[in-house]
Amino acid sequence: MLKAFHSAVLATAFLFLSFNAIAQAPEKVLFVGNSYTYFWNLPQQVAAMAQSRDLSIHTSQSTSGGTSLAQHWRGEKKLQSLPMIREGAYDAVVLQDFSMQALNAPDTLLHYGQQFANEIKAKGARVFLYMTWARAFDPYMQATITAKYEELARLCGATIVPVGPAWERARSLRPDLPLYDPDQSHPSPLGTYLTACVFYGVFTGKTPVGLPHRLTSTDHAGEKLYLNIQSTEDALFCQKVAADILGLPFVSPVK
Repeated sequence: MLKAFHSAVLATAFLFLSFNAIAQAPEKVLFVGNSYTYFWNLPQQVAAMAQSRDLSIHTSQSTSGGTSLAQHWRGEKKLQSLPMIREGAYDAVVLQDFSMQALNAPDTLLHYGQQFANEIKAKGARVFLYMTWARAFDPYMQATITAKYEELARLCGATIVPVGPAWERARSLRPDLPLYDPDQSHPSPLGTYLTACVFYGVFTGKTPVGLPHRLTSTDHAGEKLYLNIQSTEDALFCQKVAADILGLPFVSPVK
């Protein structure tokens, strides 16, 4: 059973890497989600990784804590996700549903995921699905989360960003790795770094190995902001896990 699961993950990796091999990296990306997206500035970290390799990925977000795609669709909590998509200002949109939706309300995930995908594709943009991770106390959740996001990807022709499987691989190799916030649900800064590595690999089709272990940006005054600071060892481990899950090389590009 374990062998079959890893074969499925590898097959998924091949599918989205094949997609990225023939498509240009998105330049304007909207992240639609909740705290799993905005914890530790995930969109900005992805943009910083791209910038470190002289790639331009401008990221925006429509997020609110504990929010599902259904709530985004209905415009609850004053969210403007649907109007933002309909403005057509993005060439890619990332969809992230409530973290337990795949287990507790999978039909809702599939329904609103398809609804959003139709709107995104109508504007000529690409759809990316942020496949999240299992809670720390029950790693067995991942199989169901993975299966439901793969089903949604098949239904709407989306590209999966397999963050959950990357976390699963990292935890199997280094069980002591502090990927989780103390609440055992949200990501720690290291967990967000690993997540950003997976997004970078999917968006660009390039290996994350060799990315900076310190990610920076600038504020409106031009002052430096440190988005994430990891040890070189932990950063390289996360980069390799992401590359492994995506079937990308472990050789960093020469600048």
